[in-house]
Amino acid sequence: MTSALNGKRRRHTVSAAQTPEPRGRGNESRQHRSATTEHVVYRYDPRCAPAITYHSIPHGCTGGSNTLAEARNSYRRDIAELLSVHRQELPLTVEHLEAMVVDMWVRAKMLAVHRDPSNDQMFLQTLLSQGPAQQALHARLARKTNEGYKPLVVIVEPHDTVGDVLDQTAADDTLFIVHFDAEDVLGWIVIHGPETDGGFETPCIASHAGLRTMPIGVLTQTYAARSREVRLTLNHLRDVISSSAVCTNST
Repeated sequence: MTSALNGKRRRHTVSAAQTPEPRGRGNESRQHRSATTEHVVYRYDPRCAPAITYHSIPHGCTGGSNTLAEARNSYRRDIAELLSVHRQELPLTVEHLEAMVVDMWVRAKMLAVHRDPSNDQMFLQTLLSQGPAQQALHARLARKTNEGYKPLVVIVEPHDTVGDVLDQTAADDTLFIVHFDAEDVLGWIVIHGPETDGGFETPCIASHAGLRTMPIGVLTQTYAARSREVRLTLNHLRDVISSSAVCTNST
């Protein structure tokens, strides 16, 4: 999904602070925000210009460029300017890539290797194969699309935590979380953000102290015998950064 994405983009300069910022509430707030793990999603769509767009959670940086390398540089410049920090002080960043695969949008963590150990092949090959599990998933994808949602398949590992998924979820997302399952081939669940239209009859995911640390495989197994769909509340998602802190940049 990341091949053949290289090139150039124009630069812009971020002015460095001339004097150290005094200690106080403002500085403490900046330190807290720069310590927050940021999830950055790069979407590749060759039909659009620029071909690579990105958005980050929770700070809401958005932008785009014609190549992945330059989009990554653009994001780092923008988040450094937004947080008023040097690049060495940027928050820990988890990067994801989205692309159209056959007839569905698929997201995966960059550099992650997702395999199907039962067939000794890449999990994406299993996802695209023919079988009852794949047919059930595609049928639900088609149904959600027809209902007006914009579903996105997110490939994870069964041991990834629910918190890993929640932290890359926007309030208006409809995510099909999918992973390898030894018994059912595919383990999956549909997660609706709290601001998605419709679907209010979908049960809200139960909140408890261990939810964020629960393996996602446990969650998908729990709902496998039910509707396979849950809805989030705003309390499930991380604090939303003030709209005044949102940065936007594109070419």
